[in-house]
Amino acid sequence: MQYKIMKLVVGELQENCFILFDENKDAFVVDPGGSSENIIDAIEKNNLNIKYILLTHGHFDHVGAVAALKEKFKAPVYLHKNDREFLENPREVRESAFGLQIEAAKVDVFVKDGDEIPFSDDKIKVIASPGHTIGSVCYLFKDYLFAGDTLFNGSIGRTDFPESDHSLMIESLKRLKELDDEIYVLSGHGPESQMSYEKMSNPYLRSLWLKLNVKMKL
Repeated sequence: MQYKIMKLVVGELQENCFILFDENKDAFVVDPGGSSENIIDAIEKNNLNIKYILLTHGHFDHVGAVAALKEKFKAPVYLHKNDREFLENPREVRESAFGLQIEAAKVDVFVKDGDEIPFSDDKIKVIASPGHTIGSVCYLFKDYLFAGDTLFNGSIGRTDFPESDHSLMIESLKRLKELDDEIYVLSGHGPESQMSYEKMSNPYLRSLWLKLNVKMKL
């Protein structure tokens, strides 16, 4: 089975929305953060059948178009339960601090670490990656890691928000560091990367390797 991935840079914060689809035009959307008209247009032009709307976390720049896509395509929304308030009650949480409003939407399926979501001829694996938010997750399909705001090209997501936890971020990075070098990293912002590059060049992942290496020598 062959797969294609579209990346749409959407919303005020230039967030990466990804759409992966197979030869049969079955597809899933990851983090539709805004610009709903553009996302819907791309889906319709390619005649895609949206199976899932997968959210790596609940921040407004990653969920801003969820309500519109859910209404249009009747696709279920997947999110970790610890981030549900961002989507279901956006006016009650920190989105208001940015002077922006998003339309609330209900979560259909609460994901957790180790879940496997059937898609095409394989499964989408859920990897819990708390840190940027307590409910952050990554989605691994084949050789593609949809990393949200956990891991970036050469950096990591912020952990200075009230809902962040830097110690949890470090533990999440340790888990991601165990992934195969060949896996492509598709982040919530900025350019794509690969795990081999991040292990060698990302200062946060390198620091984990250096600490581990020192302990082994001791």
